[in-house]
Amino acid sequence: MLEVAARGTALYQPLLHHSRHQCIRRAFATLTKSCNATRSDVISVGRMLARRQTHGKGEASQANTFMLLRWSKQVWSKMFGKYLLVTNVLGSGLLMAVGDVIAQEYEYRHGLRNQDRYDGERIYRMFVAGALQGPLHHFVYNWMDRVMPHRSFRNIVNKILIDQLFMSPACILIFFYTVCYLEGQTLQATHKELTAKFPYIYLMDWLTWPAAQYINFRYLDTKYRVAFVNVCTAVYNVLMSYMKHDFGIDLPIDVASNSKDAPIADRNPSGTAPQSANTLTTSKT
Repeated sequence: MLEVAARGTALYQPLLHHSRHQCIRRAFATLTKSCNATRSDVISVGRMLARRQTHGKGEASQANTFMLLRWSKQVWSKMFGKYLLVTNVLGSGLLMAVGDVIAQEYEYRHGLRNQDRYDGERIYRMFVAGALQGPLHHFVYNWMDRVMPHRSFRNIVNKILIDQLFMSPACILIFFYTVCYLEGQTLQATHKELTAKFPYIYLMDWLTWPAAQYINFRYLDTKYRVAFVNVCTAVYNVLMSYMKHDFGIDLPIDVASNSKDAPIADRNPSGTAPQSANTLTTSKT
């Protein structure tokens, strides 16, 4: 029996030794895989957190952009909706002043002004004159679109005729009487200056505004009409100054405004003749 047991032990001893080594290798392999898996998990978690952090910054930036666009849209809708009249009045005055600033800059650079670079009082007068024309444009344009809502060629021509035959002379009168009053001119001097300058301004008006108003009445909504006219006016002021000075056109209005023989009542309180560049600028806002 002992001999048989000894033979059995000798027979199975290598098998047991092999199994023990195999178990150790399997355990080591399992441990290695576990460590690799743990490291991979750590790396994956780190990458995921980094992506989330970066994505969070992107979401915050997108959220800020969205809020800015939303706020701008709300402001725009209120400006050209609930507060359209205020927008048209302030826009008319501001863009009239902007056009005059550009005209003064042009005059200064070409040696046409001997005073300071910018005349603040003149800019103020232009702002007031433009703001007073804002309500007129606001209500008349709304009225024309209610009476002639369709954008047919006939309606557009009728609107342009109304604008040129009635609105343009009215704007010229508002402009001249406002600016001359703020300059301190007498009513007689205002009448004389208006009579001298009206034909030239009205002619320039007919050469400039019908094409611009065709675009206005044909393609734009009612709420944007006054804003479009104001932008065109800012450019129109510069054009008038260029036509008046750079081409050296000798108009009778210069003689009427600056003549040494002019009565004292036709001059400013300072005793100097009114500058024609202050008033020969525009007929619309």
